[in-house]
Amino acid sequence: MMENMLTWLVFMPLIGVVLILMIPKENVNVIRSLAAIISGVALILSLIIWGGFERGVSGLQYATTTEWFNIGFLQFNYEIGIDGLSMPLLVLTTIVTTLSIFASFSIVKRVKEFYVWTLVLLTGMLGVFVALDMFLFFLFFELTLIPMFFLIGIWGGKMKEYASFKFLVYTGLGSAIMFMTFIAMFFKSYEAMNMQETTFSMIRMAEIFADPANPEVLTGTVKGAIFLALFVAFAIKLPVFPFHTWLPNAHVEAPTAASMILAGVLLKMGGYGLIRLGFGILPDQAARFATLIAILGVINIIYGALLALVQTDLKSLVAYSSISHMGIVLLGIASFTTSGMQGAIFQLVSHGFISALLFFMVGAIYERTKTRTISELGGLSKSVPVLAGFMLAAAMASVGLPGLSGFVSELLAFIGIFGASESIIPAATTIGVIAAIGIILTAAYLLWAMQRTTFGPMKEKFIGLPDARPMEYVPMIGLLALSIIIGVYPHILSDVINTTVIDIVSKIGG
Repeated sequence: MMENMLTWLVFMPLIGVVLILMIPKENVNVIRSLAAIISGVALILSLIIWGGFERGVSGLQYATTTEWFNIGFLQFNYEIGIDGLSMPLLVLTTIVTTLSIFASFSIVKRVKEFYVWTLVLLTGMLGVFVALDMFLFFLFFELTLIPMFFLIGIWGGKMKEYASFKFLVYTGLGSAIMFMTFIAMFFKSYEAMNMQETTFSMIRMAEIFADPANPEVLTGTVKGAIFLALFVAFAIKLPVFPFHTWLPNAHVEAPTAASMILAGVLLKMGGYGLIRLGFGILPDQAARFATLIAILGVINIIYGALLALVQTDLKSLVAYSSISHMGIVLLGIASFTTSGMQGAIFQLVSHGFISALLFFMVGAIYERTKTRTISELGGLSKSVPVLAGFMLAAAMASVGLPGLSGFVSELLAFIGIFGASESIIPAATTIGVIAAIGIILTAAYLLWAMQRTTFGPMKEKFIGLPDARPMEYVPMIGLLALSIIIGVYPHILSDVINTTVIDIVSKIGG
């Protein structure tokens, strides 16, 4: 059972899909309960895997390789496994998805379809984080696009069609670039092995690209072009400037539960793919372009913060905040230091919890006030003190208040960039100083938004608004508690990721 645990985890949601399809659509409560149970089982399985994960052990765990099918000289394998990079992201995925299902209990339109697409999306996300075969990775990556397209396009706001198609076009373009790059890597590795071996395995591909006996085929120019193509593919998903414009539209129009998953998990697939494939297979090229990555990280931090400052819609502000915070991920991985890479992974996990909480709070406030316009809100701490309190706590976590997870991730990332080798990033100190301005801007726009929405005089129309309902406490307490746990006891996460981080950084002597 344990050796097949990852397979059970990945495909468990599809069992839920089959069961839900068998239930009449009128049985809404049964469908909701079943969706929550299935996602809860997936969460329990991920926690069992977390408990059985061996800390301090290098390499893959729970690995499974089975021949899938052959087409002539092409062999496709079902190859999965996890390490310190994918383990925390698996748990993040099951937690955020489970809590988003609780957050979606207020949905009354086409309930059956909503949970079918949510569970299909869960399988796709989990598959991305365990796949070790590039073709399998691509299939799971693609599996996440269609469900989110429908979640936005059917249950979204007034501009849902525009937002969903823009999401599909941008992320579809990223997937197309990724697929063509995978094909190029396949044929280049095939050529490097004198037409004697074909593979889509990430592990084997890394060995072939690192083999000094293959310089004539795998030249610096070839590897550089492949790395840049991979970077663009995953930069669209993260997203990185200038490929970011799809995200605010998607977030603003998406229903609350979809926004929680989009910000909490889907964006992390971009960062994960960049580390796993870009840095894992082509570490020398990652170091070569480290300065460019760091500069793009700074642009993300500053540009996202400046745009957040001028937003009038609260949900749009949180969306641009996500763009800014993903810049910290780029900053950390570009440093090629242990602390910087730790900070990047911490940020992926921490931002997953914090952003999901922020989007949930915005959705809860909108449900009651029927507006997200910041100037129309105010005094919510008097009418809905519990919701306002959790909103403020989520904002403080996003700002990076000590004792919360955002502080740990930002601290590690900045230690990393300031400690980066001059041979990798010559202007690391300057880049770090400029990036720090973005952290100040983050405090400015979030505190400004909190002051305008939760404090000040209460609007007369908001008198008597219902405060948090019992079901809403589940995602609010769960997500905030996780941010506090990581902020107070970061060892719970660093203990899992440290060995993998050291392995990644050591590939170029970092």
